[in-house]
Amino acid sequence: MIKFTKKAIVNADADKVWGIFAHGFNDAYKWMASVNHSFAKNNGESFEGCQSQGRVCELSSDGKGIKASEQFLAYSEENKKATVRIDFLNTPFFFPVKFNTLDFSLKNIDGGTSEMTWKFRSDIKPLGFILWPLLRIGFGNFIGDIMEELQFYIENGTPHPRKIKAMKKLSK
Repeated sequence: MIKFTKKAIVNADADKVWGIFAHGFNDAYKWMASVNHSFAKNNGESFEGCQSQGRVCELSSDGKGIKASEQFLAYSEENKKATVRIDFLNTPFFFPVKFNTLDFSLKNIDGGTSEMTWKFRSDIKPLGFILWPLLRIGFGNFIGDIMEELQFYIENGTPHPRKIKAMKKLSK
């Protein structure tokens, strides 16, 4: 298993961050560079205050490749905490990951600043153990990029330059 925790300070209050991450859960395609399209899918349990029962994120340009099917395992509107399980669909035989889990939490620091914490775990297949050092570095960088893209979207109201580049690539 791969585990790590990353934190980021966001120049927005926790309500705004939560609104985009949790209430806009199905709209990851608007800000996440690696997601070409995302849509709601009833993947699991309903939680009080939660506006999504899950989503599917298409990671390939044609919608036929790898997809991430995500569901909430835990959700607290009041505490601004959620646990999300990420299963992968349409993966090749040698894909090293069984599933990922993300514990997301927020706290206000002061009037207009909040801290988001991402506790990430990846349950890997036997091949993943051979690739563990590379996977650990790769996942660490990937989660860091996603956090940066979310932070940029929240603070600027526009997609991160990586997302804009990915959208331009898709439109060609």
